[in-house]
Amino acid sequence: MQGVSALQPYSFDFDDGSCMISRFPDTFIQELKEKHQVQTRFDALLLEGVYQTLQHADFNPRSPECGILLASTKGNVELLEFPSSPIKSCTLHSSAALLAERIQHPNPIQVISNACISGISALIVAKRLVTHQRYKKILVIGCDVISAFIFRGFQSFKALDKERCKPFDLNRTGLNLGEAFASVVVSGDCSSLHLSSGRISNDSNHISGPSKSGDELSYCIDYCLKPWNKSTLLPDFIVAHGTATPYNDEMEAKAIALSGLHDVPVYSLKAIYGHTLGAAGLLETIIGSAFLLQNKIPPSFGFNQLGVPVHVTINTAWQEKPLQRFIKTGSGFGGCNAAICIEKV
Repeated sequence: MQGVSALQPYSFDFDDGSCMISRFPDTFIQELKEKHQVQTRFDALLLEGVYQTLQHADFNPRSPECGILLASTKGNVELLEFPSSPIKSCTLHSSAALLAERIQHPNPIQVISNACISGISALIVAKRLVTHQRYKKILVIGCDVISAFIFRGFQSFKALDKERCKPFDLNRTGLNLGEAFASVVVSGDCSSLHLSSGRISNDSNHISGPSKSGDELSYCIDYCLKPWNKSTLLPDFIVAHGTATPYNDEMEAKAIALSGLHDVPVYSLKAIYGHTLGAAGLLETIIGSAFLLQNKIPPSFGFNQLGVPVHVTINTAWQEKPLQRFIKTGSGFGGCNAAICIEKV
C-alpha cells in the first residue's frame, strides 16, 4: 500500500547486464531446502508455503473430502539444466506427489499448468469441483520460482525491462519477473467472498503473441458479466494481468473496451512484485479480494501516460468507497485467456 517494491536489479552468471526481478534471497531458500530436506528452490518454497497455510487455514489435508490443486507454469524446470537429473524429478506431478506424501494427503494432487493463467484456471476448476460436490473443500496453490531457464526464455523475446515495469504506459518496454507462493481455500460453505463466475478461452493466434483484437479475452469477461445488467451493475474495478509488454497490454485493453468497461478502474501491481507466472492469477486474486473487503482501489503503479490504442481507465490514485465486486483477468503464452469475478456475499 506504500508503493514499496520487492523488485531489485539481478544478474545471472551468464548475463552481462541486469534486470529487475523480485526473488527470494538465496540464503532464505537454502534454509528452506535444509528445513524440508529437498534439493530445489521450487520444492522448498512449495512445502514451506503449504505448511504455513495449514497452520492458518480451515483445511484438513488428511480428509478424503478435501482436494488440492497445484497451479504452476514451470515448477522444477531448472533441473533440465543438469544432465544428471532424472527427467521425472523435473515434472510438476513429481512435486505434487512429494507434497501429497509430506502432508499425508489421501487424494491425488491435481496439477493445473496453463502458462500464466494457471492460477485463475485452478480457481475455476476448484469452483466446478466444489459445485459438483466432488470435494467439500479445495486448497488451491500457486507457486513459481525464477530460474536461469525462465530468465533466458523471456530474454530471448526481448521482453524484460531493466527498470521497474510500466503496465499500460506509453513508455513500457517489457516485464519484470517475480517469485511467489499463494494459496486459497475454495469451499461451498458461507464466506465473506464468493467466486461467482469464471471462464477460460484460447485465441489460437500464436505460440507467444496474444490476439490482435482482444475478442477472446472479452468473451471471458462478458461471461462473468452475464448475471448482471451491464447498464446498472458493473464491476467496481478490474485487476488486470498488466505485464507491461507491448502486445499483452494492448490486447487486454482492447478486451476491456470490447466488453464496454471503458470507465471501470483498472490496475496492475506487476511493478510491485513482478510477473509471478503461474502464481500471478492467484496472488492477484488474493490481493484484489483484500482490497475489496477494505473498500479500496489501489493505483496502477508505474503508470504515467496511457499507451494503448483504446480508452480504458487506468487507476492513478487510491480510491476509497463502497465496493461489491471485481473482475480478475489473465492471459498467457499459447493464446490462453481467463477471467473470474469475485463478489462480497
